[in-house]
Amino acid sequence: MGPLHSARQKEYVQGLVEHARSTGAEVREFGEAAEGTDISRGNFLRPSLVLDPADDARVVVEEQFGPTLPILPFDDEDDAVARANDTWSGLCSSVWTTDLDRAAVLAAQLRTGYTFVNAHGAAHLDERAPFGGFNHSGMGREMGIEGVREFMDTHAVGFPADTNEGAR
Repeated sequence: MGPLHSARQKEYVQGLVEHARSTGAEVREFGEAAEGTDISRGNFLRPSLVLDPADDARVVVEEQFGPTLPILPFDDEDDAVARANDTWSGLCSSVWTTDLDRAAVLAAQLRTGYTFVNAHGAAHLDERAPFGGFNHSGMGREMGIEGVREFMDTHAVGFPADTNEGAR
C-alpha cells in the first residue's frame, strides 16, 4: 500500500478513523510494514475497516480518499438501497452478489452515475459507458457517447409554421 499524497490528507483520514472509534465503532487495522521499512516517515496509513459506524459518522458521510472503509450492516435490500441513496453524493456504487439478475435489479435502484457489479474502481470502468455523478458528485459525463457530446456545441434552426400553403 502506498502513501497518501500529503501529510494533510493522512491527518484527515486519521481524524475520520479516530472520530469513528470515539463514537463507538470498531476499527480493525490490517497489514504490517515490510521488514526494514520505517513507515513513521512519509504519509503511510495501515488499511482499516470501520465496523458498524453510525449513518452520520464522518467516515460514512465524507469521502475518505484513504485506505479505510466503513462497513454498514443492513436489514434487507430495500434498507440498503434507501440508505445508499440518502446521501449528498452519487458518483459510483457497487453491488456484490453471485446472482447477476439480482444485481441488475439493485443497480437500477441506486442513484449513482455508475454502478459496478462484483468489482469497483477505475480499472473496472467500461470506457464505452458514460461516467459521471449525481447530486453533488458532478455534472455532465465523460466517456461513452454522452462524454463525446460534452465536447459538442449543437445548433438548431427553427422555421415558422407554414401559414400560406400556396407560397413556397
